Amino acid sequence: MLLSAHSLTLGFGTSEPLLHEVDLDLQSGQRLMICGATGSGKTSLLMALSGVIPKITAPGHYAGTVTLDGEDIATIGADALFARVGYVAQAAEDQLWDLSVEDIIAFPLENRAVPRDEVRARIRFLMEHLELTELAGRRVLTLSGGERRMVVLAAALASRPRLLVLDEPTTGLDPAARQRLCRALEQAADDVSGVVISEQDPTHLASLTDTLVLISGGTLSRMQPLAPALEDAAQWRDAGLLAPCRSPARRAVPTPGKELLSVTGLRTRLTRASGKPVLDELNLSLKAGEVLGVIGRNGAGKTTLMKSLLGLIPVAAGEICLSGQPARDWTTARRARSIAYVPQSMRQILFHMTVAEEVAFARSMGRGTEETAAVLTRYGLEGQEETNPFALSSRQQGQLGLACAEASGAAIAIVDEPLLARDLAGRGLLETFLERMTSRGRAVMLISHDLELIDDVATRLVIVGEGHLPYDGSLAEGWTSTAFGALGWPAPAAKPRETAA
Repeated sequence: MLLSAHSLTLGFGTSEPLLHEVDLDLQSGQRLMICGATGSGKTSLLMALSGVIPKITAPGHYAGTVTLDGEDIATIGADALFARVGYVAQAAEDQLWDLSVEDIIAFPLENRAVPRDEVRARIRFLMEHLELTELAGRRVLTLSGGERRMVVLAAALASRPRLLVLDEPTTGLDPAARQRLCRALEQAADDVSGVVISEQDPTHLASLTDTLVLISGGTLSRMQPLAPALEDAAQWRDAGLLAPCRSPARRAVPTPGKELLSVTGLRTRLTRASGKPVLDELNLSLKAGEVLGVIGRNGAGKTTLMKSLLGLIPVAAGEICLSGQPARDWTTARRARSIAYVPQSMRQILFHMTVAEEVAFARSMGRGTEETAAVLTRYGLEGQEETNPFALSSRQQGQLGLACAEASGAAIAIVDEPLLARDLAGRGLLETFLERMTSRGRAVMLISHDLELIDDVATRLVIVGEGHLPYDGSLAEGWTSTAFGALGWPAPAAKPRETAA
């Protein structure tokens, strides 16, 4: 047996353990997918299976055993263990330093005194097979989120591990990058004896895995073949997940209200290696009641567009107007009163001591009038008023982001890759947020690589590419447009749909 967990129980100081009496066996050659709702314990389970728990992170309560090739990981030295296990965390940034792409990939090999020629050959092989050659020489902190994730994967594969453990590996990856990920992992099959992957949407990596377990209530379901399980909607709903075979409802397209945002001729100072501006002659508008879905390749300029609107980076030319007022010379703080921002990782914008103070500050920034307690209750954070925001789970921080964005009263909210929208409860919270924003004459810009999510909840689609927006229009026409076809991505699955009110 390659990997086994017996009676594994983990707790982090709460009254009930997050995982209790978990049993799991993975044979050599097996590819296992673990699916569960946000907060179900997937990350903690993978950290335990990879040895990160207890080698690096010590939980409040740890019981049971995890064995690799019959050896208890608790008795294996850290260097020896992590030479045999490749691990990619959900927050890939936690595994990066401000080094070059090549240095990040080389680090696990140089740390084990692998001869320099072998290190260079392995770097060259991985960069070619993961299609990272265009990133040669780049500092990783200058890369997009998806590009960083691919570099971390290359580093995890560098030492040819026996076991590869991937926590939500498609996070931040566009469809083409997901395909590269699958190809890379398939090519690594000769070197990797077993793969364990956690995901919420199993369709992205279905070609790579053969077995499924669902995690819910701190326990695992029986192990089952993946393919037939994809058609069993009931068990996905029971686990709190959106069923892969569901027939989603598309939001009704609203009658546009007044113009809240107008961007004309935007050109950024930030340039590509060729000297060409990342964004050039870009035009965009956003009206009250709209949910604008923004898609594009990793590195296409979506983040640059967002930061330009927020005033976080200077622009070289063009005009940005908010509610009819030129805003190019506005301070970042003044723009924040008109544009709320919900990043993928809320940790980068949290700074108050309590959850209630975060919402209260958001209210003070704009025109929010509703009581803090009512907003927190709406987004499932009742009872957390005095909690430090950094003590919340990633899921709860996402909920807090929506609460703050609504409470601010800002006319526009930019929501970047909302990971909580992948399960039933999270999708419900996101839809509540969208409905309250749009019904009150406000608008949302939703940036995501999840095309099914965009197709479900957006009312209009724009594609970022070649420095501007090659497509701006309806979703139905967008998926068949020349601009979308140029991406080479599969369109959202054609399924019977009902139109949501």
